Amino acid sequence: MATVPTSTSAASNASSELQRIERELKRLQQLQAQKNSGRQVEEFQKDTRDIKFENNMNARDIGQLQKDQSRLNVFSSLSKGDAVDLYRFKVTTKTATTLSILNASQEDESKLRFQVLSKSTGRVVADSDSKAGDAKKTYEGLRDGTFELPQGDYVLRVSRAHDIGTERNKEFSYAIQLSQGLFTRDYDTIERSARATDDPYGIANVSEATTTLTTSLASSVSFMQNLPKIGSSATSKLIGLIVNAVS
Repeated sequence: MATVPTSTSAASNASSELQRIERELKRLQQLQAQKNSGRQVEEFQKDTRDIKFENNMNARDIGQLQKDQSRLNVFSSLSKGDAVDLYRFKVTTKTATTLSILNASQEDESKLRFQVLSKSTGRVVADSDSKAGDAKKTYEGLRDGTFELPQGDYVLRVSRAHDIGTERNKEFSYAIQLSQGLFTRDYDTIERSARATDDPYGIANVSEATTTLTTSLASSVSFMQNLPKIGSSATSKLIGLIVNAVS
């Protein structure tokens, strides 16, 4: 026998649908404003590859979010058995920011969890989970385009709302958009599924910090090796330690 929904749940569903419609209308208004502005828009696209073991350090870079300059778009999916996807982005100016979920149906969106975290501290800034308290309010503000996201580096985290049972074996596609008003540069990041032959830890994705550190250490080694010999065993040991660290 079919279960009849309570008036409370029916009202909640109606409210959620109304919010979705209002957000879609606002997004269409923004697109119209962009068109009316007469701005020429440059389009950029890059492909990334999902990895099996993710953390904030190996999150894939999707670009810089600049007020009235850039818009960031991510197209991907949580494939079968994939628990989470992580992307990093930079905000250059504190201003009203809009986070849009473009293609997920209301049902699919409820099965996904969207979070924005501070990259430096790991603190959850915004969270779509209904039990997330203030982070949930911030998420709603981002969805409505009313929350002023402070300048800084962030991680966008997409995961399953229910990572148990058959939900883990379902694939959920998603398209996410981040914007701060009008734009002249549109950046698309298209992420492909992980392959068995790929680096499962995404070492290449943290190469920026590694390269900087390695270059710095290598420069130090070169400088010390070119110093006049002073017959100091301590200096030799220090050089050896640095060389071993770089190797």
